[in-house]
Amino acid sequence: MIQTQYTGANCPHCHRKLTLLLTEQPDTSWALCFHCRKLTSFTGEIPLKLPASKLAPTQKQQISDFIASLPVDDHYQGPGSQLRLADDATFHRRWLSLAEYERQFSETLEYRTPDLRTAPATCKWCGKALPKGRRSFCKDSCSRNYTKVTFTKRSTPTVPYRIACRDDFRCQITGVDLAWHNRFGQRIPVHNGAMAIHHLIPVAQQGTDYADNLITLSQKAHLAYHQNDPEMVAKITALREQRLAGPGGEKMYWQ
Repeated sequence: MIQTQYTGANCPHCHRKLTLLLTEQPDTSWALCFHCRKLTSFTGEIPLKLPASKLAPTQKQQISDFIASLPVDDHYQGPGSQLRLADDATFHRRWLSLAEYERQFSETLEYRTPDLRTAPATCKWCGKALPKGRRSFCKDSCSRNYTKVTFTKRSTPTVPYRIACRDDFRCQITGVDLAWHNRFGQRIPVHNGAMAIHHLIPVAQQGTDYADNLITLSQKAHLAYHQNDPEMVAKITALREQRLAGPGGEKMYWQ
């Protein structure tokens, strides 16, 4: 049996890349998705959902036992900067804290919340002209609303948030604006719900949370990459190779 991956062979359930298990008889080959843990039949051209009615009871049990033995999507049995050993002896996926980032990579993640105002003499929240003596907000309520959205009520962890700040809350491939616009039409440095932080080297392939390994993408571009869109794959691969050749390339993956 040969295990391989094929461009364009995507899971019919979640559209991620499939792992193909090919035998000498093509009509008995299988396709396995490690993301949603679904087993499908593979005809050599397109993956098809596997009808359970075509399987014998013993085959169903074997497949069920095999899929149950696979690690779930957010658990990885291996080292990595973003893997934490849990009480059940598995490694749980979560983002590094800033202190952990500094210890891990011997440098700080200095990207601060960007000033997205189009005019420096206007309020960051409502866009009105600033009174004399004020530099950011026209009144205290605007400051409180801004702080609540960008800090106290922010749902994004600190590391991916600072990566989005570095990238000006724009997709690094398509240039789409991913910042939230409040009721005054002001561009606020929090995502609009359509943002994804992508690992150039995947976590499952020993990729780290180092800044050079992370880019801001729109969810549409992120999905297109994982669906093997040729243009999107080519652009993101070129960016990955460029960063790997840079001074921080060695920190992008675990050696």
